[in-house]
Amino acid sequence: MRVLQIGDGIAGSAAAALLASLGAAVARIPSTSRTGTPRTGPHLAGPHGPVAAVDFVLDHRKRILDAGADPAEHARDADIVFVDGAAVPPVDGPTVVVELTPFGADGPAHPGGELVAQASGGLMATIEDSDGRPVPAPGYVALKAAGAVAALAALHGLDRRGSSPVHVDMSIQEAVIYTAALPECAHVMYRCPGRAGSGRYLAPSGVFPCRDGLVRITAVENHQWTGLVKAFGRPDWAAGLDDRPARIEHADLINAKVTEWTRDRLKADCAAILQANGVPSSPVNLPGELLTSPQLAHRKSLYTGRIGDRDVTVLGPPWRIDLGDRRPTRPDGLRGLRIAELTHVLAGPIIGSLLGAMGATVVRLEDPDRLDIYRRSGPFAEGIAGVERGAYYAVANHSKRSVLINPEHAADDVAAALAQADVVIENVGSSRLNRLNVSPERLAASGRLMVRVSGFGSDGPLAGYRVYANNVQSYGGLAGLTTEADGRPARLGTVLADPLSSVVAAVVIAAWAVGPRADTGAVIDLSMSEVVGYTVAEYVTAASTEQGAPASAVHRGVYPAADSRWVAVELTGDEPVDSADLPAQIASLPAQDAAAKLTSAGVRAAVVRSATELVGDPHLAARGFFPEIAHPDPQLRTGRLVGLPWRFAGAGPVPLSPPPALGSTPASALYERTPV
Repeated sequence: MRVLQIGDGIAGSAAAALLASLGAAVARIPSTSRTGTPRTGPHLAGPHGPVAAVDFVLDHRKRILDAGADPAEHARDADIVFVDGAAVPPVDGPTVVVELTPFGADGPAHPGGELVAQASGGLMATIEDSDGRPVPAPGYVALKAAGAVAALAALHGLDRRGSSPVHVDMSIQEAVIYTAALPECAHVMYRCPGRAGSGRYLAPSGVFPCRDGLVRITAVENHQWTGLVKAFGRPDWAAGLDDRPARIEHADLINAKVTEWTRDRLKADCAAILQANGVPSSPVNLPGELLTSPQLAHRKSLYTGRIGDRDVTVLGPPWRIDLGDRRPTRPDGLRGLRIAELTHVLAGPIIGSLLGAMGATVVRLEDPDRLDIYRRSGPFAEGIAGVERGAYYAVANHSKRSVLINPEHAADDVAAALAQADVVIENVGSSRLNRLNVSPERLAASGRLMVRVSGFGSDGPLAGYRVYANNVQSYGGLAGLTTEADGRPARLGTVLADPLSSVVAAVVIAAWAVGPRADTGAVIDLSMSEVVGYTVAEYVTAASTEQGAPASAVHRGVYPAADSRWVAVELTGDEPVDSADLPAQIASLPAQDAAAKLTSAGVRAAVVRSATELVGDPHLAARGFFPEIAHPDPQLRTGRLVGLPWRFAGAGPVPLSPPPALGSTPASALYERTPV
């Protein structure tokens, strides 16, 4: 594929970089000179002066054209054109043009930027300091996540194209909502009680001090608590805490006792001991520690790049690909793709929902004895339990089918379903696959695509570690970089690792389906911790060299407004605003008015939005981003979903189908096409 990137936006750059890592030939036309847009974060000493590490990481596979190059001329030869921070060039022929804007093509004119994306997309509302103040995520986490979504949108456009151009309208705000605030929005739409996302986890859940840093421990389920108590030698203080209500009541005691246990141990040792007893736990790494990660070394995930005459370390794509054999036929693009799922929780199911919305026929294989946790445990719509009422289940499993397998002959039922599939998605792990007699290698040898998603990859010293999103966010360096002003770790409440890993996996599947190798089988082994590492990869590269350069003077701040809401502001140095005056200016106005006043002056500013505000936002409602669907639960009747963050010009939002009722598709009609 030939890809052209126009403009200097990070989201467009990340989209093009992701396709480059899959083999696309990418050229970039900057809006200005290479040093024209100040970047936050580490810089590297390049041959012609300091180079922003983020630009090096995103551009090192690209051909950089002159800033004065004619976009229309180069777009003429491209299959895909990403436009971010520049004018859309005229195109003819079957070119897919993806226009990335802060709020969609019909949204307000806005300078955008990383902090605007974090604040307006709900990410910043999930990160707090000890006083409840919103904390920005480091670097360009939001815009890189939006870039992954843009890459998927481009592949959707390729599947739709004919002889004329395809124009894709991509909203960065919506992309950040989808990847960083999906469960929080589901919680609001389905009126679930309690806290959303990882905020509902009970003690012990958090980071705990060790001799050499911090360890992340999340013992949510009763069996995980039992494993923790066993690892601790069954102490007397743990008696009577076997049930969740007791652990909620005695959270302070539990956290204090866990701290006593971790304080004198190394963080990797703490994680290893707890993992051996079935407790999700992981070290909280700083970027430099990823350079010596035994898991990344095993997976050969780090490689050497060159900047000038020096070597630096670069984190490679978060997957490994083992090619299989060819078959005489190939899928007819995304709309002819047949996908079988053996998945649970979030990261696996969301892949299928994305591809189902893009036209694939997706079959979810469900065992009545091993139902998904969100079918079993909620959170449930309106707090009323029911297998169809899981709020997170709904947003992660729309646009697909549900087929029940019989536990008494599960392996035979699964084999029959997989025999008809082009793609198999799994995140249930090797042990479960072995019990079902599912061999990834045999599937690849038969010309099918097997996509495996796990916390650390399917082999290596950490393979099989039990994790939640917050564990892989800790191992991948995001949690270690997300700190309060005094350096203490902030409460990182987002589950970004799950939806973002799903988007990246969907990109790989879509690229296979629309690309030239769809007749060749393969095993794709995707590591969620490496997906997280990708979001802060410039810090990993900077840690690999001692010859850094000073970071540019980009100012980021979050300030309280007169109505007790928060305004996030990013200054790059050429705005008519003094950062010292910002606190007083914002404190004198309601948040919306303060943000509007700054934006009218050309300042990147936005109100920090919660999921409740986003679900009720008039602009998002006008774009149909939270569509209403016929819900399978007869008492609910209707429900809402989080939509795809892109649409085709001249059309409305991409339509989504409801989540399937349990076992609603008979095994005899697995992949039958629904009449249009």
